[in-house]
Formats: sequence, C-alpha cells, structure tokens
Amino acid sequence: MTLAFTSLPLSSISKPTIIKTHLSSSSIADIEEITTFALNNGVDLQFTTNGVTRGYRGVAISKNEPDNILGYIEGFIRPTGSILHADKMEIFKTALNSARAREEAFSGGGTFLGPGLLIAFVCLLHGKESGCKQVEFLAIDDAEFQHKRLIRYYKTAGFKEVRYVGEELKDIPDRLVWGGCGTLMTNDIDPVLEKWTRIIRSAKGKMEEESTIYLGYDMN
Repeated sequence: MTLAFTSLPLSSISKPTIIKTHLSSSSIADIEEITTFALNNGVDLQFTTNGVTRGYRGVAISKNEPDNILGYIEGFIRPTGSILHADKMEIFKTALNSARAREEAFSGGGTFLGPGLLIAFVCLLHGKESGCKQVEFLAIDDAEFQHKRLIRYYKTAGFKEVRYVGEELKDIPDRLVWGGCGTLMTNDIDPVLEKWTRIIRSAKGKMEEESTIYLGYDMN
C-alpha cells in the first residue's frame, strides 16, 4: 500500500495550505492562535494536503532558519472519513539543538511537549474540519527503551493504548497497515485538542506574565 507523500521531499511543501475555518468552540484554539503561538516561540508551521489520496503533511521549521526542519507529521484520512490516520512523525534532535544555539526566541516549541505538539495540533484541526472524530497512530517499537519513552510521551499528550502490534499471525493485517511493530494508540480528537489548548494557553499566560515582570509593570 502506497501512502501519501512518502516519496516527496520536504522542500515540496514550502507553500503551506491555510486552514480557513475557525472552530467555534473557545475550548479549542483555532489555526490563527496556534500559528501565532508557534511563531512567538521560534517555530514556523506549514501544512499541505493531497486531495486525491486525502493525505496531509504538517511541518515545523525554525522561524529564522528556513532550511532547518525541526520535524514533521504525515498521514491520511481513512476511507470511512471518520479516522485521522497518522502514519509517521519525526522530530529531529540535531535541528532542535541548532535552533536553540542560533535563535534567542526559540524555546523548543513553547511547551513541555515540544514542537511535535504544534505540528500535531494543526493536523488534528485538519482532521476535525474534515469530519474525523478520532485519531490513530502507531508508537513504533524500534528499541525497548525508546518505545517506553514514546508511550509515556503520548500518554502525557492525551492518547490511550489500544493494543500491541507484534509479529504473531493475528498481527499481520495491522503490520501491513503500519509497516512495523509497536503500540497502537488512539483517542477522540476533541478532548485531545481541548487538553492541548489548555497546555498552550497556560504556557502563553506564563510567557505574558514573565514579559510583564521583565518590563517592570505589575498589572496586579
């Protein structure tokens, strides 16, 4: 099975697709709030879709280093139209280190979940706008220690374990879909976005408070 964008270079998505719809619920940040928060923390978010395959790709780029790609997420909307399938996520440690060294404004994405949260937020907004109710992905098991770290990270981000996809005969259909072994994780999109919105707004509030203290103004 050929998945959307797997053979395309990252440079092919240099012109982002803008998600125009602003969600009405104030408990979920809209695209403008997320992209502004990202830029204020040194991250430029870009997003593209493929109408034929219903594929998508979100990319985080260092704001002041256009060639420094911090990470990306790619996937597609399942044929049923109700599930956002995240096929691959990569965050590049060397790129993050470079951004920290060269940019004073870069804070690793602004939250403890890093730039991966910002990319995923845009992708999940796209899924919600497209009618998806759930998101699914596989936490790849390349090494036991790293796999456990991934599980902890994704649980902290708000996802739930479904089952382990291993090498047994019963796992063959899942391995054909995911291309490897790991832990299948999922959740409804809305509660995940609501949790991420709280995290981002809390971080934004702390930034504004620190800025106020730095400028010598005590608004209280």
